[in-house]
Amino acid sequence: MAVKQISVFLETTTDGLMQFTKVLQENNIDIRAFSIAEAPDFSIARVIVDDFESTKEALGKAGYVTSVTTVLAVGVPDRAGGLYEVLNSFTAAGVNVKYTYAFTGREKGMAYRAFRVDDEAKAIAALQQNDFLIIHQEDLQCSDEKGCL
Repeated sequence: MAVKQISVFLETTTDGLMQFTKVLQENNIDIRAFSIAEAPDFSIARVIVDDFESTKEALGKAGYVTSVTTVLAVGVPDRAGGLYEVLNSFTAAGVNVKYTYAFTGREKGMAYRAFRVDDEAKAIAALQQNDFLIIHQEDLQCSDEKGCL
């Protein structure tokens, strides 16, 4: 049920970020979630995309160093306390959040977050028990039949 996040090592410059996004643009890849962390000599971009396999291939051909991690993508009620409710369910289940970041979606009243947790199975059970929307990898792909998340 987790989605695949690609971490990419980039130069800590606007040009480095621009070149990375140019590879995605040239390969018609839609960024669904994005986070960037700065280190002294480089940056690490964390990205969730609509087409994981094509992205991995395109970045490899372009010479990028990448790693793949699974994260939970969750629909959170877009209201005060929505994030707290998700975190409360994780705490009750004994799940530790390593990091989280927000991403956009098109459904009104819903906010979206990616969570890297220490125990995906327990986290998924907690989310299901509390009726949170869990986003699957295929949900990130747009089509004429189902539209986009």
